[in-house]
Amino acid sequence: MFLTVKQKILVILLEKGPLQNSQIAKRAGITEQWCSEIINDLHREGLIESQFITPRRINKLTARGFEIARCLKEIHENIITQKV
Repeated sequence: MFLTVKQKILVILLEKGPLQNSQIAKRAGITEQWCSEIINDLHREGLIESQFITPRRINKLTARGFEIARCLKEIHENIITQKV
């Protein structure tokens, strides 16, 4: 199972904790512009919350986002373990 970019960002925030857009983009292997668009989508979906500390935007998982990210990570790890 491959994770979508949105799912990958959720798992990154689960593993690393609150991060700036640029840090998320680097870890996800996408541009900062694309990352910003996805972060906005995840925010609208109620999966992350952002805190603006000029000039930075710090993003972290909501309780709902945490649960979804935890499940995604578990499923992904189980599939990888089964393939080995």
